[in-house]
Amino acid sequence: MAAPQSIPALLESLTQSLSSALEIGPKVSAIDAPENGVSLLEVKNELLLSYLQNLAFLILVKLRNAKAKDKEKSTELYNDVVKKLTELRLYLEKGVRPLEEKLRFSLENMLRAANDAERKKAGEAKTVSKSTRSKKSAAETGSDDGSASNSDAESDMSESSDEDDEDEDEKPRRPQLAGFTKLVEANPPGDSNDKPGIWRPSKTRRVLMPEPEKRERRERVPLKSATVEEYVANELVSGPIAEPSVGTTILDRGRKVKTAEERRRDDERREYEERNFTRLPVPNKKERAKQAKLAGKSGRMVFGGEEWRDLGEGVDRIDRLTRRKDGSSGTRALLERSRKRQHESSDGPRQSGAHVEMGERFNKRLKVLEAGRRDRGRQRK
Repeated sequence: MAAPQSIPALLESLTQSLSSALEIGPKVSAIDAPENGVSLLEVKNELLLSYLQNLAFLILVKLRNAKAKDKEKSTELYNDVVKKLTELRLYLEKGVRPLEEKLRFSLENMLRAANDAERKKAGEAKTVSKSTRSKKSAAETGSDDGSASNSDAESDMSESSDEDDEDEDEKPRRPQLAGFTKLVEANPPGDSNDKPGIWRPSKTRRVLMPEPEKRERRERVPLKSATVEEYVANELVSGPIAEPSVGTTILDRGRKVKTAEERRRDDERREYEERNFTRLPVPNKKERAKQAKLAGKSGRMVFGGEEWRDLGEGVDRIDRLTRRKDGSSGTRALLERSRKRQHESSDGPRQSGAHVEMGERFNKRLKVLEAGRRDRGRQRK
């Protein structure tokens, strides 16, 4: 009798569950978005959970592929799982993380405010418990002692309130979040602050000022050599040049001569002193010794009061760039051989690069002729 009674009850429960599921189905499919939008933390939790689920499923697929025979289906499933993992990782890296960086400041302020509120409530509860305890002790001891206990309780409460005030004064001032909101009404669209072409930094995140193209081009241009420019300005110009007086550039009793850089530095020093009506301190012995030591370590080649090290480096660089490797082949090798040939002339070599004596050339020509004569005699025999 028990079995027939349980089967109808089971069928009735199944029909009820199916009817309820059919009623709830359209409502679930037609769920609207929340009024205040989706929470960032909820989205992050959902993405992380789905990422972990797909990762566990990927491990399961790999374990099955080791034993499965049909590899085509397994590879398709593996590719689908990897594609889904890539999509979720992209959402986390490019969607959630930048939003967290933007909202980190406001979230930290909210958490700090919540912690402060909890701490304040805990302090108030402590003060209330202390006051109730003092009142109970006063009621037990009597009316005479009650006044003293009340005064002690009041003093304790005043001390605790003073301590709370001191703690609040010692806490750093929190920034006002209302100042970070954009005031649309304060700045109407026709205001002078919204002119086009004016760059304004963001108030909520760190940004860098865009650099103009001229500055980037200027940075890409190679640096010029001051020594070469000085040599060109002094030696290769046709206009008149102002030269210092005789003897003013001689230093160290004739052992050194002032360079153009030193003269320029002295002129700047004199102009500064005349403009500001003051005297700059003269370098002492230690500073002069330090400068001489640095000049010796720098390896500069000074001759006649001018620096020639940069010119030598420029010549060496040109030689390295134009030098050809030994053992070259092809059209380049033919071109090099043609350049190395000596031009024969009636009055001898004309300093074309290789100093070849006339006697050596005659001996070489004589050997060639003798070899040809020997070959002719053998052919006649």
